[in-house]
Amino acid sequence: MTATDRITLVVLNDDGSREKFTLSSWVGIPRKHELLWIGDDPFMVIEVEYAVSEGFFGARAIEAAGVYVKKLSEDEQAAVARRLEVPVRGSDERKFRP
Repeated sequence: MTATDRITLVVLNDDGSREKFTLSSWVGIPRKHELLWIGDDPFMVIEVEYAVSEGFFGARAIEAAGVYVKKLSEDEQAAVARRLEVPVRGSDERKFRP
C-alpha cells in the first residue's frame, strides 16, 4: 500500500452504532470478507473504501482509506473455527513421506 494520509477503521456494532478509530498504518490491502483479529476478538471486513488521487506521469496515491468491520457473532465464530480445524486423519492414511 502506498503512503496514506489517514486510515479510518469503522467498527459496525450490532445495535447499529459505529465506532471510528484513526490508524497510522495498515499492512497490506484488506479485502472484503477477510478475517482479522483486534485484540482477542475476531472481526470480518465488510467494506473497504479508498480515495485515490492522480499524480504526475500517471502515478496514483491513496489519500484516505476506510475499513468497515463487524465483530463475528457466536455462530459465525463457531463456523470459522470449524473451517480452520485440521482435518482428522483416517486410520488407513499414512503420514506424508518425501
